[in-house]
Amino acid sequence: MAISHDEKRAGAEVEVNENSRSEARHVPIHEIPLDLDDPHKAALEDNPAHAETISLTTFLAIASLAFSYVCPISCGFVLVTSILVPIGTDLGDTTHISWIVGGWSIASSVSFSLAGAISDVFGRRWTIVAGEVIAIIGSIIACTSQSTLMLAAASTVIGFGCGIIFVSYAGIQELVPNKWRGLLGLTECAMTLPWALAGTLIATCLNANTAAKWRWCYYIGIIYGVLSMIGTILFYHPPPRPQYDFEKSRLQQLKEIDYIGFLLYTGGLTIFLIGLTWAGTPGHAWKSASVIAPIVVGLLTLVACFIYDFTIPKQPFFPYSLFCQIREFTVLLVVVFVAGMVFYSFAGLLPQGSLYMYTNDPIQIGVIALPNGFAQVLCGGIATLFMGKVGHLKLQVIVCLIFQTVFTAAYAGFIPMNRAAWSAFQFFSMGPFALITLLCYVIAGLNVPLRHLGIASGLIGTFRSGGGSVGNAVFNTILNGVVKGQIPKRLSEVAGTYNMSGEQLAALIPATVLNAVGVPEAFAEVPGITPAIEQAAAHAYREAYAYAFKQVFYSSIPFGVIAIICACFIKDSSQYLTNHTAVHMVREGAMGKNPGRVKEHATTTTTGLQDSNSETDKSSN
Repeated sequence: MAISHDEKRAGAEVEVNENSRSEARHVPIHEIPLDLDDPHKAALEDNPAHAETISLTTFLAIASLAFSYVCPISCGFVLVTSILVPIGTDLGDTTHISWIVGGWSIASSVSFSLAGAISDVFGRRWTIVAGEVIAIIGSIIACTSQSTLMLAAASTVIGFGCGIIFVSYAGIQELVPNKWRGLLGLTECAMTLPWALAGTLIATCLNANTAAKWRWCYYIGIIYGVLSMIGTILFYHPPPRPQYDFEKSRLQQLKEIDYIGFLLYTGGLTIFLIGLTWAGTPGHAWKSASVIAPIVVGLLTLVACFIYDFTIPKQPFFPYSLFCQIREFTVLLVVVFVAGMVFYSFAGLLPQGSLYMYTNDPIQIGVIALPNGFAQVLCGGIATLFMGKVGHLKLQVIVCLIFQTVFTAAYAGFIPMNRAAWSAFQFFSMGPFALITLLCYVIAGLNVPLRHLGIASGLIGTFRSGGGSVGNAVFNTILNGVVKGQIPKRLSEVAGTYNMSGEQLAALIPATVLNAVGVPEAFAEVPGITPAIEQAAAHAYREAYAYAFKQVFYSSIPFGVIAIICACFIKDSSQYLTNHTAVHMVREGAMGKNPGRVKEHATTTTTGLQDSNSETDKSSN
């Protein structure tokens, strides 16, 4: 027996069965999305002949959400990481520049899942606005920083805001037909044009040609952050309670959030990364207690976090039910973790490689990175828009991972002499990351029930940024550890070849380092220096970094292989790329002055009522 259209319009309250929207009782049935517990059934049964058109307000809302990423990612990460060494030099401390990346990655990793849980209580809109405000505040702190550590702290604030903003990935997917979920690519277009396309070039030009230098990266971020926040407030009006659970007050739901799991994860990841970052630095040998203790304690804390979350809390930070969806969800976490390891760490390392192995001209460093930028635009901004048309989502992930793994390792065969290959390979190694990430978001969105979409999207972001944090610590530790042994060794060989004394060698080493970052007059301080020695020392310095970078590239291979194997087990959800739309905005127009569209459908009751399809609804009218 079908529920009539008039009954639904009257707001008939239906007692739903335990397996279908069981927590959404006493809500008008036409307001409860079919996707709440069974996205597969919703995608196949609520599949009109033609996809609904996206209203102007919805498009403006999506555009505002997309541009909200410019402040924390394009400006607060992409531009800044491309000039880490110049920034550290300007602030008088290059030792701690890796924490500008590490702090951002850790904070965003932590805030992703917390924001997902909070958005399920307070709705996506105000959660995202809160993230935008935090990112703006972090940018203000950053552009007034007077030390590297203060900038790292500001970067941490920006990263925390970014993780909260990423709730909009779930928000965008909810508002568009399944087959158009590639519109997530609009976020990549906003982030890449022109920021990733020519990010290194833009950043180096700002640093070299403006009075405020690198601080302009953050000034631009503040401008975009304010504008996108205004757009979000004006146009984005999604359902205020995404879980449709009105039996509990927001205060009750807020109390049930897993704060213990949040603290265990935050503390464990931070302590673990401190151990990895200290490893191999002066006073912190790999075998020392200062390295072993934080690594072990951090890992044990992370294990305790998962054990606790899988057994005790009502609303866990890491829901066991989601992790049980191994092929539909869990393997995606491994994929984005590895993709994040490679992308976020090499976003900062590749410009350093260009500086130390090829040129200290900031403009040329930007030119070298152009293929990387073009790849971000093509893979993240354009190809993503067609992922639904292409289909075969699982195969797309596997192919992208193969490209990322193979071409990251292939750098090792062409450094330090082949500048063209170093530049071109950045297209194939860095470009796939955005497409991999958005594919994982879409696959998860098609497989995970709507009631868990916020936390699921948050977990993907958590593991992606967590991978970036681990990768940044691991790869920087390898690079710095090898370099510190190679530079004295190779310059000693130069000194021996030219019969230089120990005093001359002691002066040659720091002079060579300064020459590499654009201070050629430093060689004048070396007694008995000649043009031949200068050339030999510069060549030895490049070779030392090339050897160190090779070890980094080789070390990325096992991680890539693991990700490819996991991707082979992904359950392809391409069949659910239908014309189905999960939810609509509850209000339309600027400031939500007009009623939103109400989606009409029925559900089954405990007495066995059958779902009504669109044709039955029409006949009821």
